[in-house]
Amino acid sequence: MIDPDQLLSQYEGKLAEAQAKSDAIRENLAHLQITERSPDGQITVTVNDAGNLVGLQLGQALQRKDGTAVAQDILRTLQAAQSKVAATVQEAMAPLMGADSEAMHMMMDKLRSAQPPPPAEQYVPGGGGGWAPTERRLGAIEDDGVPPAPPARPQQPPQPPRRRPVDDDDDFSNGGFLR
Repeated sequence: MIDPDQLLSQYEGKLAEAQAKSDAIRENLAHLQITERSPDGQITVTVNDAGNLVGLQLGQALQRKDGTAVAQDILRTLQAAQSKVAATVQEAMAPLMGADSEAMHMMMDKLRSAQPPPPAEQYVPGGGGGWAPTERRLGAIEDDGVPPAPPARPQQPPQPPRRRPVDDDDDFSNGGFLR
């Protein structure tokens, strides 16, 4: 016969273990941050486990650069940090969740689908300390030109108005049925 007290004790032990593991995961994720520096060292961004920007430091040399170029460099550095979130979370969580567990696979799939790929640009030293596209520039759309006009719809001849037949059952002698 199964002892109910023993079953309850085992259940409480498993529950306490799961709670401790959950607390450890939550604690690890709360302190997880990824910091990325621009190749010239003038921009430092820090993101949290969700890829949200939590820190930004800008160097003094950026004051001499064009604002648009600085903004693009910040976005590229941010994108580089965000692209590392999934791998960093996986590394931190594998000991707690199991590297090949179903929960880990689900979490990694969600993180990877939410984070951008690493920037497709390379840093060009000497060229103003900026980034240069290798394949595409940030935010480029495949057809950056003017979109073609939609095809013209063929004109149809106007339809003559429809007339009701005279012997229609719904005919109320040109009067309403409500008075």
